Amino acid sequence: MSETTQVGPGAPAEPASSTPRSRRRTGSPPVPAQATHRDAPPPEPEAPEAAATAEVDEHAVPQLAAGVSLCGRYEGAGYTDPRFLIARADGQMVLVSELLYEVTTHIDGRRDLREIAARVSAAAGREISPLGIGYLVAEKLHALGVAALDEPVANAPRADPLLALALRGVLLPAKVVRPLAAVLAPLFQPILVVAVLAGMLVADVVLVASGALDPAFHSAVGDPVQVLALIVLLISSTLFHETGHAAACHYGGGKPGAIGVGILLIFPAFYTNVTDAYRLNRAGRLRTDLGGLYFNAIYILAVAALFWATHFPPLAVFIVLSHMQMLQQLLPLIRMDGYYILGDLVGVPNLFGLVRPMVRKALGKQQPGESAGEALRPRVRLLVTCWVAVVVPVLFLAVALLFVRVPRYLGTALERGQDYWLSGAVGFANGHVLAGVLAVLSMFVLLLPWIGGIAFVIRTGRKIGAWYRKKHPRYVPRHRAPATRNRLGLRIS
Repeated sequence: MSETTQVGPGAPAEPASSTPRSRRRTGSPPVPAQATHRDAPPPEPEAPEAAATAEVDEHAVPQLAAGVSLCGRYEGAGYTDPRFLIARADGQMVLVSELLYEVTTHIDGRRDLREIAARVSAAAGREISPLGIGYLVAEKLHALGVAALDEPVANAPRADPLLALALRGVLLPAKVVRPLAAVLAPLFQPILVVAVLAGMLVADVVLVASGALDPAFHSAVGDPVQVLALIVLLISSTLFHETGHAAACHYGGGKPGAIGVGILLIFPAFYTNVTDAYRLNRAGRLRTDLGGLYFNAIYILAVAALFWATHFPPLAVFIVLSHMQMLQQLLPLIRMDGYYILGDLVGVPNLFGLVRPMVRKALGKQQPGESAGEALRPRVRLLVTCWVAVVVPVLFLAVALLFVRVPRYLGTALERGQDYWLSGAVGFANGHVLAGVLAVLSMFVLLLPWIGGIAFVIRTGRKIGAWYRKKHPRYVPRHRAPATRNRLGLRIS
């Protein structure tokens, strides 16, 4: 959602040399809209906003963009004023003020600006002129891809955050995910949740007390069969994690979308499109956030039972690594589950959307009209400010360290790649198929961070280029500028 904004079909990372991690939403989550009653133009026609629509016909009939639907109030918001959700046909969501939402509710393709103004004025308890409604439609709702007054909505803006998935693709389409989520949703019955969590705690205590972990690690390391089994377990558990987000969304009354895979920063990541969870109340959104971790607990409980039945070492190793993955998912530094949990706890859908304005404000370079969290409740603003104060230096140092050590990483990768290539060739030549497959998978895992790194550099470069072009538009010589002609076809510029 956005400042007057849009949201990506949401999601939620993770460094893991052989296992991708999960992300909750694709694209980006809603950014908070600052649209309030101040979005209406001032009554004086000399104001720039009013002047832009001064010639609007009061009998003009605004139109909603195709596929727009009203989702109601955003529950549990951390703003001083209420916020409302509007869904677009492309899967993006927009978070707007009560006034903009009220205007949108009265746009039906038949009412003109005068009629809409009368209805909105009655609902708002204050007079809003047809000119003001025209301004809101033409300057606000049109820019969000929600409605239009005199020209159709084209190329509606989409959320495109820097720290989002790149090179993503769909593994399971929505038409497959939704029936699967419906089947798994009953697992979120409260009594089952308590039983699973208690069972996982007991299984962990028994496993640690048994002393089986150390022998299991020694046995699994270096054995191609056991390493491949461990990789399969990790990947399958990550996919099960994603179905947990989808099932939780369905349990709360939302409609989950596709499950896919992509690159987050430089690491592989699975994701589930549960943007529709924004329609739910805070409890429903938090259930969706935590659904993946809950399904990890179910998977761990099943694997623990299988380990005590078979004593197969990779099963015990997997349980330890799975717990580490769960803890990593709770970190709210990038778009992992912990980020969305924190956002839903404080009621701010897009925390990263506040990073730039807050940093600018701290540096004394805040731009005119830019909000740095002023619309948030005092306690929420304090929490978000503390989060920004931690995240910005941590991410900056992490990225700086990554670039500094890239040459060494590249050399190590090339050396290890050659080793894996030779190992795979020898394995296949000697009939050791599993050893050869393990070498090929190792090479692939070694290559993935570099693919992700290249994609991240290209993405960053494009954004820097777009910012530079916006700040420094190129001068177009007069003889190259497109000619402007009057209604008779004569050139006037």
